[in-house]
Amino acid sequence: MHCRHPRLARARATSLLLVALTVAACGDADSTTESPASTVVATEAAATTGAIGPASTGPTAADTTSTDTGPTGSIATPSPVPPAGTPVSPAPIDGIDARTYGVYDLSAGRWLAGSGVDTPAAVGSIMKLLTAYVVMQAGDPGRVVTVPPLALDPMESAIGLYEGEQLPRDVLLRAMLIVSANDAARVLAQDVGDDEATFVQMMNQAAQQLGLTGTVAGNPTGLDTAGAQSTVRDIVSLSSTLLQDESFRTTAARTSARLHGETIPASNDLLTTYAGADGIKTGTTTEAGHCLAASATRDGRQIVVVVLGSASDESRVAAASSLLDWAFTQP
Repeated sequence: MHCRHPRLARARATSLLLVALTVAACGDADSTTESPASTVVATEAAATTGAIGPASTGPTAADTTSTDTGPTGSIATPSPVPPAGTPVSPAPIDGIDARTYGVYDLSAGRWLAGSGVDTPAAVGSIMKLLTAYVVMQAGDPGRVVTVPPLALDPMESAIGLYEGEQLPRDVLLRAMLIVSANDAARVLAQDVGDDEATFVQMMNQAAQQLGLTGTVAGNPTGLDTAGAQSTVRDIVSLSSTLLQDESFRTTAARTSARLHGETIPASNDLLTTYAGADGIKTGTTTEAGHCLAASATRDGRQIVVVVLGSASDESRVAAASSLLDWAFTQP
């Protein structure tokens, strides 16, 4: 399977003199690779205070264009948000392309609809939400990280980090969340956990602490591996927990990231096609299919939709959009 994001392909065509961009596929079609000379540039979002996302005081990448320090208030200790109960029925919508899905009214704290919300499944890079949680819990977002040697599969999605490059944790975190960079995820895992195996143990410990009973991490990237899984319910719960943090909300809503003067579109197409969309994370692997944890807010009401196992990027966006449309009509 080989996938190419059309917008990133167009961006590459116009910037060959600056940076070579390609889209990796079998590992995850949600992110990009670039020439080793490139560095990730911090997006306009900045970290916040609190146990998740303390304020960044460290250096940023050389060509960061924003000095915004972000909000100053955040939750001191995130409270897990396990969605109680089970949706009683699927949404009355025909043609939803998903193996499992759920619709959750975050503002009201109740399920609106769902199908197979407790069915374990591969979820691709949506697993990076758990990676992000562990990294954010570790704090010190301004800590400058030196990129270690990375034995990346040529088909694994990456943003072109090279050995010896130095970047702050918060820049790597935004690269991982906005453009789904696997190399950023692996660098963060090695920094926080000392090695990836230890970090995966930390991920699974965090899943237990958060009550994510259907979630098992196998790596920090979400690449297909035996035993790795999650559920719609767990993704809704983890998303709800992360969305308590203002810096995460800002990052999840970003429609692009900056890369050596180049603007790289976010992997989440819903952000630019659906009114009120403000997150959250995409995932694509051979086993998982096309997955999307989506969020939209209208008139102060926030709805979270999770769609797992769609056939394409277009169909996961269409499914999420239809479910959100329906959800906003419900009392």
